[in-house]
Order: sequence, then structure tokens, then C-alpha cells
Amino acid sequence: MDDVPWTSTPLVGRSTEMAALLSAVDEAKTRRAGAILLSGDAGVGKTRLLDEVATGAHERGFGVLVGHCTDFGDAGLPYLPFSEIFGRLAGERPDLVESVLTNFPAIGRLLPTHRLIGAQPVPQDGPLDRAALFDAVLGALTALSTSEPLLVIVEDTHWADDSTRDLIGFLLTRLTSQRLALIVSYRSDDLHRRHPLRRPIAEWSRHPRVRRVNLSPLNADESRALLNALLPERLPEAEERRILDRAGGNAFFTEELVAAASLGDADAVPPDLADLLLVRLDPLSDDARQVARVIAVAGRRVSHQLLTAVAGLPDRELETALRELIDAHIIEHPGNASYYFRHALLAEAVYDDLLPGERVRQHAAYAKALQDQTVPGTAAELAGHATRSHDLVTAFEARVRAGQEALSVAAPQEALKHYEMALELFPEEGSSIDKTWLIVDTAMAATLSSQHLRAVKLLRKALADLPADAPIQQRVELLLPLSEISLVIDHDHEANEAASQAFRLVADEPASAFKAKVIALYARVSDALGRPMEAERWAREALQIAREVGQESAAGDAGITLAQLRKRAGDPVAAAKQLEEAAVRAQLAGDAAAEVRSRYLLGSNHFDLGELASAKAALEYAAQRAGELGRQWAAYGFDARRMLALTQFTLGEWDEAAETARADAMTPAAAAAGLRSVGFAVRSGRGDTSVAEDLELTRKWWSLDVMLPLIGLQPAVDAYRQLGRLAEAEKLIADVSALLEDVFQTEWFMAKIRFSALGLQVLCDRAVTEPSAAHELVARGAELLAAGHATAEKGLPPGRVLGVEGIAWLARLEAEWERLRWLAGVDPPTPEELVATWQRTVDAFGYGFVHEQAWSRVRLSTALRAAGRVADANEQAQLAADVARKLGAQPLLDELGSAADPAGSAALTARETEVLALLAEGRTNRQLARELYISEKTVSVHVSNILAKLGVRSRTEAAAVARRDGLLD
Repeated sequence: MDDVPWTSTPLVGRSTEMAALLSAVDEAKTRRAGAILLSGDAGVGKTRLLDEVATGAHERGFGVLVGHCTDFGDAGLPYLPFSEIFGRLAGERPDLVESVLTNFPAIGRLLPTHRLIGAQPVPQDGPLDRAALFDAVLGALTALSTSEPLLVIVEDTHWADDSTRDLIGFLLTRLTSQRLALIVSYRSDDLHRRHPLRRPIAEWSRHPRVRRVNLSPLNADESRALLNALLPERLPEAEERRILDRAGGNAFFTEELVAAASLGDADAVPPDLADLLLVRLDPLSDDARQVARVIAVAGRRVSHQLLTAVAGLPDRELETALRELIDAHIIEHPGNASYYFRHALLAEAVYDDLLPGERVRQHAAYAKALQDQTVPGTAAELAGHATRSHDLVTAFEARVRAGQEALSVAAPQEALKHYEMALELFPEEGSSIDKTWLIVDTAMAATLSSQHLRAVKLLRKALADLPADAPIQQRVELLLPLSEISLVIDHDHEANEAASQAFRLVADEPASAFKAKVIALYARVSDALGRPMEAERWAREALQIAREVGQESAAGDAGITLAQLRKRAGDPVAAAKQLEEAAVRAQLAGDAAAEVRSRYLLGSNHFDLGELASAKAALEYAAQRAGELGRQWAAYGFDARRMLALTQFTLGEWDEAAETARADAMTPAAAAAGLRSVGFAVRSGRGDTSVAEDLELTRKWWSLDVMLPLIGLQPAVDAYRQLGRLAEAEKLIADVSALLEDVFQTEWFMAKIRFSALGLQVLCDRAVTEPSAAHELVARGAELLAAGHATAEKGLPPGRVLGVEGIAWLARLEAEWERLRWLAGVDPPTPEELVATWQRTVDAFGYGFVHEQAWSRVRLSTALRAAGRVADANEQAQLAADVARKLGAQPLLDELGSAADPAGSAALTARETEVLALLAEGRTNRQLARELYISEKTVSVHVSNILAKLGVRSRTEAAAVARRDGLLD
């Protein structure tokens, strides 16, 4: 298990960096696992430093495992460095790996012997199990570290694939008390603004067990010391100064400049870096130079077996050439039957120096050796060489195999890249691979990568390209995923069109599992679009067909649809039982999509019924199973996580909600944007007004994921209200409403009840600051009230009723309408009527919506004061204040002012202090209203609040207390 390189190059300087790296090693020995992110420019000495750290770790009794990332181009082999780590371990310690596989069988997917072309796949219980794979890697490393502490080094992560980055991120978050140290290196100069590693590095750096070490260029003294160590005898001072100036503190450049200068005339040292590096090859034999070129085409590292097959030299000549390259310090041989360039820059220079024809021929030689299985290799390697040698037929087939292999190890991002390149290369005729299957599998990979719109566009194009006389099944196989994915992203019209077309096409076909699946999807779409009778009829028909052909699992969707219909018919207990049964059946049948959908809907149904504790438990399990099945970013898996965060927010578990909604380096961009909406709710609730601008920055995702603006609207509106930017709040409500009307193809979408209540809140704020516009504001409020009521009546399909949240927001809508008329002084309700409507709202949110109930209590407190019920008002204010303190809801506390602390009534709001000052001067309510440009009704509310907060009965007493306590100073 010891992978300790050896190098003759001296290590100069780096004492600080070396100490930092070894401190992580020492801490790991005492069961404090940690990680170092090692960055530095190309050639600055990262690998050399890591060699020294590995040696130091070995001397301290550590096992050392090293894995490298490689530049495969557009798409590579997922988890390559971990395959290298476990593959090398299997070769050196087969007994150890056998034990690891017994306890963590998923590791078998990463062993190189199972990833080679023609290898037997590892038996799998399900299609994907990303979480199990990640847990297995962590478990294996933890188990290995029990016998001896472990140092794991992953080099060159600037070339890492998406899945490798995700796995590294996972490991970093799980470092606790293992005897494990992890060092991850990358080129900092390669990380341009759009580089995919930039975001993960920022995320990883936030973990408390992760430290960053940057390897800067050597200083002048260190550069001079390195130069002296490299020179067999001193050069003239001017020449040494020239080398040092050109190297700029870069250790590798210093070595190369010294080597070039030692060849003869110093003036002949080329000015260009690539030419400088190639000078090292000039004194070598033709065979040695040719072997260097062959290794460069392999991509810095190549096995002896593959090199022998491709180099085209007899064994003796090849060995002589290799010895020459090793002696010249151009390549290194770590003792595991492979060779690699001492530095990637040198490999790149040699490769770039090849003529186009030479590159094509060498890539073709590699492709032939891999394709014939003369030597072991992966489909991803074969695809890369075949593509670069312009063997498009081989490249196509290899891309397909590489995509399948990527899916088998829960790497849908890489599978998508391979599949998309395969589609570009699809031969016009003669392929044994079905194009429709490939398109559908590509769409699945896109969906699993949370790129639903990409999948929809692909399927649309495939359908448009189909000839009119295409077989029915071929067309339907494309329509099914198009309908399902469109339904997920709320493109209901397209989902209905696709499902209906597929339904019509199979109507006259004989009974089959495929037909049952089509009809089940049609039933599901019918239910989603509010056609319950049609949905029930065809769901039962799908189940009947599936039973007839002996494949009931083919209509799993139909059972879930019937459960949903049962819930809406008023039997939630039976519906929950049916969903539980559907989930178990799907799990036994290996239908991951149906299982995750069942478990998500079970939690969602509990949420709709106001059973928040049950919803939380069900959604936690749904999200867990989605992760275990590799569907955490696919439909319903991601929805389960977001709904869980929303449930936690509703329950007042804000810290937990923020954690559930937190995106990290493993989160796809679309999913990260979607989760952010719940994070906005927590941030805005705690007074972070930057939420308003942050929601605007997510606009590009709104049409893809309408839940993002649907959830994010209220936090942003609250932020705009805190900032006094009421016009922008109203515009945002209008923009989101227009979007949802377009997406749902109706103006009566159910969220409009809440949106109308939010609009009335904004109008109430305006009524305070724009008293002259009172009648206009009330007229606009009447329109919002009517829209909310119309939505409650028309927005639900026949047979459905408002859930507890809808009922609560309808009560809030009516209460805000009463409040608006009260503040504007236009047909105002009596204080008793105002109290009654806000009491109904408090009760309605009592199902568990902690924050909204607290805000309703604040409004009820104000109404009670206006009705002269000071004690009751204080009680409601205290209940609201208790919640606000628990949540950290500063805006709520600010609204309460000193009412939040009756023992200390000093803190009036700014407006109340202004009113008190004028009141102390003897102003009447009418005079106050005219002077402050607010309505008399608003003045009356402020006066009532002031009397209650100061604990007095009259305006005269209030003025006296204000003077006595210095409240007006």
C-alpha cells in the first residue's frame, strides 16, 4: 500500500509548506482526519513536494495511496484516480482488497479489471447507486486506515471529471475521526473564470477540516540554491543570472534551463518554453525520441504492455530507448509496469510538436491495440484515441460503451457527454445500435444530471427528425420520456400532447407491458391536468393490461395515480397505504423512478394535509432513497429534498432548512438554483434584504423550474418591503404571476391566493406612505381580493378542495383586505371585525406554519389594541416575540418594537417616536395626519400602539411619560 515515488531532484525551500502538509499527516495519526488543497502554477514543484510528503508519511508508519487525474479531452473515465488507487492496491495487496470488497462490494465497480473493454460487469442490484458508491469509498478508506494510518493523494484535479470532483467533495465533508489525511493538488494557473473546478474549490475550502496551501514561486535565495544544487560546476555569473531571471522562481523551468545550458552554447538556449523543453530530446537517439512521442500520445502515463504493442520496436531496442529516457530524466518508472513523463508540461510540449499525420497514426495504433484487446483498456480511452485518429465508427461505438460504463458507476454527467458525442457520430447506416434507444438513454442521463430542458430539446428534435412512416413503437418510445420529463418541469401542455399522441398510437395495439406503461403515463398526465375520471379509468385499464400479460410492475405508475386520486376523494389514510405499497413493489421490482415518486408523493400528501411531522419523516426517507438510487437530482428525488427543506422552514426549523437547502460542489447548477429558493426564505425571514437581488439573478432558471420563483417570490417581496422599494415588489409579483399563467396555461393557478395576499401587504405599506391615494389603493386591493377568491373557486379541478395551507392564505388574504381599508380609512371595518378576521388567520396558520402564524399574531395584537384590549394585545405580541427570538427573525422583532419586551418599553418604532413627539405638542389626529402625510386611521393605529407600549391610558399621560423618560431627546 506504499506508493512513495523517488526523485533525484533536490527539494529546495518549501519548509513552511512541507510543515503544513506534514501537520495534516501527524494530526491524522491522532484520529483527526483532515485535508489539504495544494495549489500552484505548472512547474512550480507540487509533485516534487508531494513526493517528499509521501516519503515523510511512509517514515511515520503511514500507508500512501496516490491517484492521478488525466486530461481525456471532452469526456473521460469517471473516478479515474480512485480506480488507480484501488487498482494498484489490488495488484499489491490482493488479500486486503478482497477484504474491502467483502465489506464494501460497490468498490468492485471502480476496479480497473471491471472497467476494461470486454470485462464482465459487476453484479448490481439496481441501475444506479451513487450514494452507496460514495459511502463504499469512504468506508473502504476508513477500514484501511484502521490497520495503519493512511495518506491519500489525488493529483492534477484541474483535469478531474465531474464525478471525481463530486466524490472528493463528499469525502471532504465526511472527515471526522479517521486516521486519514487527504491531499488534493491542482494547477492554479489553469483555473480560468469558467473552469469547472473553481466552484468546488470554493465550496471545499469552507469545510473546517480543509486547509489550503499555495505553492508560490521560489524566492531569489531559494532559486539560487536550486541552481547550485543542479549544476555540476558553476557557470559564469551572467549566465546564472540569465537562467534565474528567465525561470522566475519556477523550479521546473530552472531545471530545464540548466539542462539546456549544459548542452553547450548558452546563447543557443531557445526563448520559447516549448522549444526549451524539446531541447532535452535533441541529444537522444532516434528510438528514444520516437518512444517519447508515443508516450506523449498516450497522455503522460502508459503501461509497459500497451507501449510495447504500439511503439513498433523490438523488445531490446524498446528497453534501450526507455533506459535512455529514464537516465535523461525525461520519463520516470515508478516500478509498477508503467511509465510517465516527469512533468506534464514536457508531455504537452512533445505532443504539440508532432505533425498532424504523426498524431493520427499514433492515436490509430493505440485505438487498434485497445479495440483488439491486445492490451487492456477502457472504452473511454478507446473513444479518445479513435476520435483523434478520425476512426469515427470505432469512436461512436466506444462512446456508447463509455456512456453505459459511466452510468453503471453512477456518473450521469460523464455518460451524458459520451452519449452526446456518440449521437454526433451516429453512422447513417450499418449500426447495430438502435438510435432511438441511444436518444432515450441520453435523455435519461441528462435528467439524472438535473438537465431536464436539455433532455426535452433532444427528444423534440428526435421526434421532428422521424420520418412520417416511422414504426409506431419507435415514435412512442420517444414520446414517453418527453411527456414524463415535461410533466416534471411543469410543461403541462407539452406533456399532455406527447402522452395523448402516444396513447392514440397504441390504442389498437395488442396487450403488452409496453402498452400498459403508455396508458399508465396517460392516466398520470390526466390526473395532473385535472381530469380525475379519465385518470381513474385509464389507470385501472393499465393495471388490467399489465396483469393480463403477467407484468404488473409495468403499470407501477398507475397504482401511484390511483393512490393520488384516492387522497383527493377524501380518503388520505387509504391513499397513504397505497403509496407505501406502491413504493415497496417498485423497490422489489428495481423500478427506482417509481419508488422515489411514491415516497415523494407520500411526504407531499402529508404536507398538503398539514401533517408536517409525518411529511418531514416521509420526505427525509424519500430523499435518502433517492440518494441511494442515484436519483437525488432526478425528478422527485430533488423534489423530495426541496420539499423537505420547505417543510422544515414551515415548522420553524430554520437552521435545518438552510442546511437541507445548501448547495455544494456536488450540486448541479439547476438544482442549486432550485434549492436556493428555500434558502431565500430563511435569509429574508432573518432580515437579509439582499435576497431580492439574488432572486433576480436566478431569472434564467425560472421557466425551467417554476417552483424557484413560486417559493422565492415571498422572501424577495418581504425584502423589497423592508427596503421601502414597493414599486419593485409589485413588479416582481406581476412578473412571476405572468410567468406562472403562461406555464400553467391558466390565470387561476393556486399560488395566486398567496400572491394576492402579498400584493395586499404591499398596498397596506403604501396606504401608510401615500394617504392621498387611499381610494385608488383600496380599488386595487378589491381586484386582488376578487382574484384570490376566484382562484379558490376556479383553480381547483372538480372534486378537489383547498388544503390547509390554501385555507390559511385565503384567511390571510381577507385579513389583509380588512387591514388595507382600516389603514386607508375607506369603508373601514370596526375594531371588532378586524380582531375577528385576524383571529381566524392566526387559527388557520396554526396547523404548523410557525413564522406566518407569528406575523398574523403581530397584526392581531395591533387590532386588539385598537379595540382597547391591551392585555390580550400584549399576550399576542409576546407569543409572536417568542417565535421571532427562536427563529432569529429580526424583521418580526423590529415590527413588534418594544411590545416584544413589556418589561422595557423604551423602544418605539421610528414612526411611533415621530407621532409621539407631535402628540406631546398637543396635535390632534387630523393635524398629525396632515403633517406626516398619512391617513387619520393610520395615526389612530400608531397612537393605540404608543399607549399600549407605554402602559398609559391617555394621550396626556403618554406625553408626560415621554418627557419623564427622555423618549423625545
